[in-house]
Amino acid sequence: MWQKNDAFAHQVPRPSSTEPGNDRKVLKRLLIILMLLAPTAALAEVPLSGTLRATHACSAYQSISRGTNPGAVTLDTGSTYQVVAANKTPPTHFSVVIPGASPSRRWVEIDCGTTDIAVGTTAPVRVDPGAEYILAVNWQPAFCETAPHVAECRTQQPDSFGATKFTLHGLWPQPREREYCGVAERDIWASRDGRWRELPMLDLTIAQRRELDEVMPGSLSGLDRHEWIKHGTCYGASQREYFAHALDLMRALNASEVADLFAGNIGKRVTLADIRAAFDRAFGQGAGDRVALDCEQDGNRTLITELRITLSGHISDPDDLGPLMLAAGPAAGGCRSGQVDGVGFR
Repeated sequence: MWQKNDAFAHQVPRPSSTEPGNDRKVLKRLLIILMLLAPTAALAEVPLSGTLRATHACSAYQSISRGTNPGAVTLDTGSTYQVVAANKTPPTHFSVVIPGASPSRRWVEIDCGTTDIAVGTTAPVRVDPGAEYILAVNWQPAFCETAPHVAECRTQQPDSFGATKFTLHGLWPQPREREYCGVAERDIWASRDGRWRELPMLDLTIAQRRELDEVMPGSLSGLDRHEWIKHGTCYGASQREYFAHALDLMRALNASEVADLFAGNIGKRVTLADIRAAFDRAFGQGAGDRVALDCEQDGNRTLITELRITLSGHISDPDDLGPLMLAAGPAAGGCRSGQVDGVGFR
């Protein structure tokens, strides 16, 4: 910015003693330049976190004052958009993220949809009773085959927690584009670039920290900080509550027949049908339809690396896992079968 100002200054003509009134002309030009360069209150934003569900096909503007709308973008009625800012307090417009638009950040009038946002604060927004999530859990030995260089894989042992139990990848509010709510730009880029240890430390209790380090081995690489910044900030609760809920779900899963199925079949192939049947027995008929598998190819082996479990509703204790699954829609995609890997690199 200083270089830009300097460049403008060099373009201003100097007064000449042979030109009457030149001082006044130069002063006028300087004032115009300073007005153009100076920030204005109209450009201020109030950071927000939350979502807006469109009830009207409103125009989405790049500039409120100019009314510009590159691409003639409108909101899709019924779709949900991430809200990142308001134009002022009280607001007349929200800045929302519209995937596929260029630029993707657009301004829409506040009556274009329904939302629950505390204006003027970056505090998370409370989720509604129909909130949807994905609980992503890793089978750690298989994950480590794909990333043997990371700290948590270099220290993996046959008696490690993750050798026979599922480990936490993350709890992800849906829809998928609901990410980085009220997060500073520098933290967004650190998260996206994989510089997770540069992200702020979490405010957890000693007991939570101890349990999370066990259930989420990726904490050694800063995965816990990344998951909070990317997903937890959109959950609608504090760091302690967000991770307490995720840990509750992990306790229920690891105490179930599903974990026993994996631990009892290390080195063997299991099918999606086998896994879904175990979920049905553990959490109620139909729960298995809410599970999808992620697999990775390792030579001639197909390894199960992750389970993605769809959930809907509020989370309060481990007993919620079954009802949350049954309230959610079916999971789609993923692989149909794979091998349950054991600790140790091939």
